[in-house]
Amino acid sequence: MIKKPLSGAELDDLVAGLHRLARNIWWTWDQDAQDLFQELSPRAWQNLYHNAAAILREVSDYELRVHLQDAPFAQRVRNVLASFQKYLAEENTWARRHAPELQKKPVAYFSAEFGFHESLPISAGGLGILAGDHAKSASDLGLGFVGVSLFYREGYFQQAIDMNNWQTEFYNLIHPENVPLEPVLDANGRRLRCTVEIGMHNVEFQAWRINVGRVPVYLMGANLPENEERFRDLTARVYGGDSTTRIMQEMLLGIGGIRLLRALGVEPSVYHMNEGHAAFLALELMREKMAAGKAFTDALQDTKACCIFTTHTPVEAGHDRFNPDLMRFAMQSYATRWPAPFQELLALGRVHPENPEEAFCMTVLALKLSRAANGVSELHGNVSRHMWQNLYPDLAEDKVPIGHVTNGIHLLGWMKGTVRQFWREKLLNNR
Repeated sequence: MIKKPLSGAELDDLVAGLHRLARNIWWTWDQDAQDLFQELSPRAWQNLYHNAAAILREVSDYELRVHLQDAPFAQRVRNVLASFQKYLAEENTWARRHAPELQKKPVAYFSAEFGFHESLPISAGGLGILAGDHAKSASDLGLGFVGVSLFYREGYFQQAIDMNNWQTEFYNLIHPENVPLEPVLDANGRRLRCTVEIGMHNVEFQAWRINVGRVPVYLMGANLPENEERFRDLTARVYGGDSTTRIMQEMLLGIGGIRLLRALGVEPSVYHMNEGHAAFLALELMREKMAAGKAFTDALQDTKACCIFTTHTPVEAGHDRFNPDLMRFAMQSYATRWPAPFQELLALGRVHPENPEEAFCMTVLALKLSRAANGVSELHGNVSRHMWQNLYPDLAEDKVPIGHVTNGIHLLGWMKGTVRQFWREKLLNNR
């Protein structure tokens, strides 16, 4: 029996559906969706780091429509698109049953890096992988969640072995149109712009949104012609540059991230700092509250009530510290908007607030301005309580308020289809 060819309207719907699917990284944890994109061009799928968005730019519209005229392939596309739509529309999620209040006032999760997939290399390691898996798990749970980070246009370095067997490093420029990023627009349809004061300059930035299933993650970038080159390069590479670059990146992440959420109309109930890199967000929350008329101590307590902190680093040398002169240089313009003496700001990042020579520590700032803090394993919790006991001199080490939540993973994101099928069959057979 000869199958009737798909009509133009049917083809248009399937093509549009594949493009919608490619712009949401839900496909990275759905094997059937990945198989569709791989089948369109197996060689390109391998060469393009298994990137669905890039595949649809590589394959011509004509080729795509020829594939869709194959009835079994077209049916698999329909099945995947139906699963995708069902996932997005599902209302009976864990979060709607157990945390419905977070739908309108979500958790804002700030991290200097997010590791989503090999095709978007804006992560350096475990910190980012944890953040990416948090976003995917929040999506599966239906949790009110919004991620905030930076868009590093050159990502993290790649490694290769040269002709002399030496390890070399190189960076690949990330083009937003080749990855599932959408530009963030204002109410008038123009690129949304925000500013943050760094040094004596107003640094402008824009943002992209990546859809992680049901949840959005916003990535900020300062590569704009209005900015000086040194500020444009703040979002060039993950952890690139010296201490001056680092403090400026962290001001953009923390202070800029809060301003981006305000511009988007997002009002979180909780601000989660994934490592100390993001701790300047707490300063900006305090500044907002003092600017609205709150006293310093009241603003501090109100900020503390809505912030939580995860520390990852088990060694002293790994915690960001900035000397007082660098703090004054980087924050000289921001300090004019800080409604309290600048020395009080500096004291928030010191173990010994009365010591004007002590460096400003981002972990200390995060601990002082959070209502809860945790390490990433039971052992790491013990190590962290020992490391930071001097911040709580009146408490015994085991009473230092740093707990632990053992790192987990987003299981489906780490299981290939064959492994997933094996466990599905084993578990079903053992019921």
